[in-house]
Amino acid sequence: MAGSDERRVMLRDWWTVPAVPEGTLRQVYGERTPDPRVEFVGLTVQYYVRAHATRWLTRERVLEAMRNRITSANVWDLVSLLAKLGIAEEFFDLAAVDVDRDGAFRRFLLTLDPVLLDAIRHYSAWNAINPKLFFEGFVVGVADSFATVVVDLGRLVQLIVRLQQEQFRTLFLLSTDPAAGVLRIDRQALVVRQAFSGVVASLNPAAVPDKVLGVWRGWEQEFERHLENLDPFEAGRLLGRIAGDLWQLLTGIAALVKLLRVTARAAARYVPLLLQTVRGVAAQGRLVVRELAALLVALGKAAVEGAPRVGMEFLRTLFPPEVLRPLIQQGRALLVHGDLSLAVVFQAAHAEAFAGAGAGTRFGVLVSRENKPLFMAAMSETVSSAGRQATRAELDEALDAILVGLDDFLAEAKAPTLMNDASAAAVKAARAAQLEQRLSTHLNRRLQEVAYGAFLDLRKAGRVNPRELGQLVHQRMAAEVGQLIAQGPPGLKVFTERSLRTTIEALRASSPEFEAALKGAGGALDRTVAQMLLDRPDRDVLLKLIGFEANAAADTEKALASHLSKQFGWKASTTVGDLQSDLLLVDPATRRVTNIDWTSSTKLDAHERAWGKVVDDLGKDFDGNWEAIAQAYQQALGDGPPAEVLRHLEHLTRHAVRETVVRQAALRSVFGETWFVLSHEMLYKGLNSLFKK
Repeated sequence: MAGSDERRVMLRDWWTVPAVPEGTLRQVYGERTPDPRVEFVGLTVQYYVRAHATRWLTRERVLEAMRNRITSANVWDLVSLLAKLGIAEEFFDLAAVDVDRDGAFRRFLLTLDPVLLDAIRHYSAWNAINPKLFFEGFVVGVADSFATVVVDLGRLVQLIVRLQQEQFRTLFLLSTDPAAGVLRIDRQALVVRQAFSGVVASLNPAAVPDKVLGVWRGWEQEFERHLENLDPFEAGRLLGRIAGDLWQLLTGIAALVKLLRVTARAAARYVPLLLQTVRGVAAQGRLVVRELAALLVALGKAAVEGAPRVGMEFLRTLFPPEVLRPLIQQGRALLVHGDLSLAVVFQAAHAEAFAGAGAGTRFGVLVSRENKPLFMAAMSETVSSAGRQATRAELDEALDAILVGLDDFLAEAKAPTLMNDASAAAVKAARAAQLEQRLSTHLNRRLQEVAYGAFLDLRKAGRVNPRELGQLVHQRMAAEVGQLIAQGPPGLKVFTERSLRTTIEALRASSPEFEAALKGAGGALDRTVAQMLLDRPDRDVLLKLIGFEANAAADTEKALASHLSKQFGWKASTTVGDLQSDLLLVDPATRRVTNIDWTSSTKLDAHERAWGKVVDDLGKDFDGNWEAIAQAYQQALGDGPPAEVLRHLEHLTRHAVRETVVRQAALRSVFGETWFVLSHEMLYKGLNSLFKK
């Protein structure tokens, strides 16, 4: 060593560094004599740290320096000196698993004094853990959570800061206002702990699933235990689970605030929906149904039912698989993705929200942004229940079975290939809804005009009969359709007077997209109508609607084919592909299929006779709701409808069943459950009325 004023220490041959200042040594030793061995090791650590040497090289040189110099008698002096030099964290960081791969550094320290493990924890609770393993565990933890996107701590802290600047302060219990630039993992974890505690404190524990509560309760103690045991993967995994849950809670509350126009605390009332699933709803009691119903009521019946309907398939053009899988596989009731919220709608929740009215879909997803529902992606109904009382069978239908039927939808899920812009999607859905309005107004009005013109032409020719009138109406409407729906959605496919087989062939040949979407249609087209109905998952409902008792038949398929022949005039060999539509509209943008049938004049004549009889019997007390005609007669006259009215209604119902129930089932079997299928029956005036006109 040199003189006291310029004292230096030789670390290696011909390699010296300035000695530790006397004042610093006195802080460590007091009146004791400083140990040059401790100073040598401390200076070695300082040199390599300040030289920014790799941690692996620093560990090698420091371990070499400690051997034969540091003992159980002076090791705590070394720890004290390193703390005074401000390099204790860097020293204990050398014990990290990814640096001390063979464990020699840690073994050396713990052999001197096992209590040094506490020093490692104290000085380097974060730096001594393997960051790679920690973040791997974090990713796994997020996957275990309710988050639907990849969450990192930096983004989560920024979200908390942004929400603190808005109206969410009361949900947080942050002792300090976190800065958006927090970089250290330990500080980010502290922000997560504080924010999570504040949000959880605002929730009703009784509405949180037990398995979720099991993770939330005491997670901080378990997290600390993993850190103390230097188990980076499990520490990261637990923090990732909590961070993912917090992300979904905060983004969900923010979305609900905008959607419902309420305060953050009021929006927290719906938070259980962010944690619940519709799968196994029976086991969860009526909690999910009740919470969803409350949300639908808050949105309003007009907003929910006014949202344009599109096919479930439409969701794949907007959302990535990591969003669709929780929605379908887990059956999430409500989730948030970006600025969009997705709420599940099904019969039971809709009926509870709106006095028993059916939802018009077995399973749908209401997509909203800000304070407005944009559209509903929905599965087709056998017969739409929108606007009428949902039946007990519809209310009791198991959602698990419905979601299992969508497995193919998920199996093919991939990144969206179309423009996944919510505004563009809303425009497409709105155009589809406008097309429906034109069908019920312009197209229907033109149908009446065409029917009257055809009637006049037949009358001039002297051969007025219902059959020829119907044929002429069909021919002329086929020519009119193109012009009437020219303002429809771009890419809309229009088919008139074609069999379903030729329609599908034309669609598949039109684009690779249709070729892929309809690759399984061939098998469905080749099945007879009877086989198709018997193979449907909702066969019991379908057979009941067409008036067939399956249990009473020895050979069910043969008996059903005979029944269909008597009721609708089809041969036993008639296949799904043989069925012909008067008009079929296929909208690839929104995954909608609309079938339209021009009902023959004789059917309308029967309708007019039945109407006249009902008006004579009930007068102004009848509101025109044919589905409630039995109740109307009972209330007005104390008896059921007359036989004549029932006969005419049965005649009309038989035709409607053929065009709506069977036709819709056939289209669903071909296009699949992820397309939204509609079937309309449009009536034109009968001969009796046309003669009077």
